[in-house]
Amino acid sequence: MRQVGGEYLQEEGRLRGARPRVKAVIYPFDLDYGLAPGSGAFEHTAYGGEPGKLALEEGYFTTGSWTSPVMQTFSPNLDQGRASWENQAGYMETQVYLRSAPAAAQVNEAPYLPLTSGAEFPLAPYFQVKVVFQQTIRTWAVGSPEEADNFTAYAVNQAPDGGYESYNADGAFPGYVTRLDFEGRLTLAEKEILDPGQVRVELAQDFSELRSGDHVLVTDNRQGQWLSGSGNFYFQGSAWEGKKLALYHGWELPNGTVEWLLIYQGLLEKVAGMAHGWQDRHQVQLESQDWIAARLDRLIGVPSPEGQRQPFMRGPYRARGELLETIPAQVSDPEKEGSGSATLRLLGTYRGEVTQTYLLEAQTTGEVGGASFRWSTNQGQSWKGSAISTAGADNPVELEEGLAVYWEAGVGNDLVAGDRWTFTAEPVVYQYQIFGAPFESITAVYLNQEETQEGVEADQDTGIILVMGRSAQVEARVVKDATTHPVDIMADLLGEVDLSQALHQDSFDLAKSVTANYAIGVCFENLTARQALREILQRCLYDLWIDFGEIKLRAYLGDD
Repeated sequence: MRQVGGEYLQEEGRLRGARPRVKAVIYPFDLDYGLAPGSGAFEHTAYGGEPGKLALEEGYFTTGSWTSPVMQTFSPNLDQGRASWENQAGYMETQVYLRSAPAAAQVNEAPYLPLTSGAEFPLAPYFQVKVVFQQTIRTWAVGSPEEADNFTAYAVNQAPDGGYESYNADGAFPGYVTRLDFEGRLTLAEKEILDPGQVRVELAQDFSELRSGDHVLVTDNRQGQWLSGSGNFYFQGSAWEGKKLALYHGWELPNGTVEWLLIYQGLLEKVAGMAHGWQDRHQVQLESQDWIAARLDRLIGVPSPEGQRQPFMRGPYRARGELLETIPAQVSDPEKEGSGSATLRLLGTYRGEVTQTYLLEAQTTGEVGGASFRWSTNQGQSWKGSAISTAGADNPVELEEGLAVYWEAGVGNDLVAGDRWTFTAEPVVYQYQIFGAPFESITAVYLNQEETQEGVEADQDTGIILVMGRSAQVEARVVKDATTHPVDIMADLLGEVDLSQALHQDSFDLAKSVTANYAIGVCFENLTARQALREILQRCLYDLWIDFGEIKLRAYLGDD
């Protein structure tokens, strides 16, 4: 919970004369600020090739900037804005400015206000953005005194060894800003709020039950501001689905200002109870669900749009494989060496579990049925059968693993002693998929619950497991990454549903520090974030709760 100032506490403690205040804000409204190729004025800068990226030109410059065209919010009701960006201009100081006015012609007369990433600013219907890169340090040395300018390089003398150590600023060269984003916010006039509603959050410490969310804000509709198509419609140029509602409470302080405390954030679900007619109530009800509760009901580990399974995985996990494809056994055509005229033919389906090369050699000269042969599976180092009579198609000779051979007679001597035939038999291959790849490693493969490496190939980048010669129930012990502490996994899980900003970092850090030896692996698929959190909390004995929009965590150590 945010700390309040002394004036707020003083005013809150007054028994008479205190003036409570309430404020409701609807957000976000995406603001197009005009960053695109050829849009606005570029000075030693260029569009970065992706939305929200502005980069310096190649080369060395001490300044650079981009100024947007004058843009419109497309809703006259937006009175606040919020900007955010990531700075990657290490040797430059980056500053983002904005100026706004009620009319487009007045924007040029308005002063530029410096913005802070993540902070709010006042907004009028027309605005202009300016991004400035300014060098404040020199990160390289000049070759001669004549090249020196207002910037100075510096070095440290490494005496007594001699030489100098140089220093460079962090960041990319040439520098850039990325994820530059502007959003508008609509503040409902306090006089329009007829009933701020009740805020209720109930959460069991074992996370088995969460009842939160349903909030109703009753507002005035006398100006038709909630009627679609009306000139006063609050959502003009934008849909209301997916918008958030923030409710603030405050006391008017002795100096006339109001210190606001956020008490509720919800996801707008319905605009209901609308009335705007003769002899009727001119009001509307904004129904919302607690924002955190709504996010926790989102699914994680959902398939891709193409249907590819994408489970949420962290650390080591024993995962079951799914059979994707069966590649039939194959036997190559025999290759012959020798002067005999007979042709070797193969019959049967190979049933072996390993790839095997066969060698057949004629031992005597003669016709098919009279000459003899021997065969080997190790290139003739030893022989598995010898002095075997050759045979034709009506009486093939069985070798092993379902294979048999016969000869077709030719012209002249069918077989000459020393004639050789070689062929290779490859077993049936069963292709299994472990979903969630790429993995850091696959440390073990289990066939019917038994660990084995024989006849198995595993690809950690794709999660494909090849099993030679036999089908089985396949499982693999995979390591997704080095994230094994349950607190880190829960933080990642909250990030999956866009709740990182609601995480109370101090409580999470403390819970991790007192359970430093904890390590787990997880795999969640098509599961709500709430259910996934519950699985971890129940097994690792943590308490998780929501305190005025912040998600807090405590480790249970058996002390109470």
